Amino acid sequence: MRKRRLFGLVPATTALVLGAVVAATTPAHAAENPLYTTGAKAFVHSYYQRVEVCDTKADGRRAMALATNLTTGAIVGWAEDKDGANGCTAGGGLGIDPFWSTPRRGDRISLEVWIQDGANGRQENFRSTEFSY
Repeated sequence: MRKRRLFGLVPATTALVLGAVVAATTPAHAAENPLYTTGAKAFVHSYYQRVEVCDTKADGRRAMALATNLTTGAIVGWAEDKDGANGCTAGGGLGIDPFWSTPRRGDRISLEVWIQDGANGRQENFRSTEFSY
């Protein structure tokens, strides 16, 4: 009877340990630290190593985002949704770059998001946040 319990416990324990290892090593595809403002949403995508921005209001304005590494002082990346329609940088009229400078785990990142009217318009609905990478 004792052996039967032990053999029942071993597979269950092994499954839990393997599940924890898989969960810890599977890359996260979700965007981290989304930041919202009226008309735009921005986030840092560590798996794809880029900064993204979404225009959340079809108002003709462009959505802009900038991420800066506060630990090193380097620009991490920027994104711009130029078409002024409700969409994200994956749509038409985008300007997006991969990380210019990849942060290290633990670096402090500043993320800024705003909207503006045209290429040289002033910043409107500016928001910013800081987080650890």
